[in-house]
Amino acid sequence: MRIHAILTPLLFLGSPAVTAQANLKPLTTNPVVPVANLLAKGEGNWDSVNRGRAGDTPGGIKSITGKSFSDHTVGEVRSMQRRSIYAVGRYQFIPNTLSYAVKAAGVRSSERFTPQVQNRLLKALLDHKRPSIGAYIRGEHGSINRALAALAREWASVAWRNGRSYYAGRGGNRAHITRHEAAVALNRARALYLERTTETSK
Repeated sequence: MRIHAILTPLLFLGSPAVTAQANLKPLTTNPVVPVANLLAKGEGNWDSVNRGRAGDTPGGIKSITGKSFSDHTVGEVRSMQRRSIYAVGRYQFIPNTLSYAVKAAGVRSSERFTPQVQNRLLKALLDHKRPSIGAYIRGEHGSINRALAALAREWASVAWRNGRSYYAGRGGNRAHITRHEAAVALNRARALYLERTTETSK
């Protein structure tokens, strides 16, 4: 999977400032923005697509269908993935991952594959497929390394170790995002979430 952001300084390090609560809600949109924008730096844009190898379709979905993803339904996108394309959208959802995210997010096949829907699907991955990421942002555990490892396992553009992608050597994948950049984004998201939680509890 594959992201345009201005990186902000680390705003949160160390132990969570808010005690984990069993009734914490899934991630809200704003705290996820730093992570989403960073991923776009390495993955693509809303209309990005590949056919099995990173960078093999520079014109994106418009070069194939003449339309943007916002003009295609989620059902149409999944159908195309079964025939001719592989990774899709800003976060480069591959077929199995898109199917998982659609179910987890409760997205209907008739909905358009818009930026808003793509963001809902991203949040579903952070909350459910890679829960250690969402849990870190919510302050439910303090291991940045667990969250970084999960991020690298889900997105090939995020460095795993020694600056290399977890999927290096497969399908042209390589790391475009350093572990430091990923840590900055995760900690910024965590700080935003904890700040919002503190404000709403007052």
